[in-house]
Amino acid sequence: MVATTILVAVIDDHNLLRNKLCELLGLIGFEVVIQAENGRDALQKFETAERMPHVCLLDVNMPVMNGMETAVALSKKYPDLRILGCSINDDENSILGMVRNGAHGYIVKDGSLEELKKAINGIVETGHYFDKNASKIVLKHLRQ
Repeated sequence: MVATTILVAVIDDHNLLRNKLCELLGLIGFEVVIQAENGRDALQKFETAERMPHVCLLDVNMPVMNGMETAVALSKKYPDLRILGCSINDDENSILGMVRNGAHGYIVKDGSLEELKKAINGIVETGHYFDKNASKIVLKHLRQ
């Protein structure tokens, strides 16, 4: 069986962070095929992409078109795409909002590179991934 490189899209409005994240993803074995600074930019780039990503790292708070709006649009147009919310926000509204709008997982930006690698591999392998805090929030919500 031939191992396939996981293709990734990174959507984040902070240029320095986005560029560094893309560089780091390449160093740990992933290939970034789409970079965008907001949801509208991302949707345009998805339309013309030569190769579709398996996973989309999607920031929650962005100008023009935020992560929740983008998650809705991407999940409708590309149902096989796994959306991983990736934000500095670890509050209930952000996490549950992303999940309700189509995200398959959620991690915070202050996590480790190992956590990011685990999240991307996990979301491809199982279809979902939530960091420790996001898991607690989702579980708490499901129990209510």
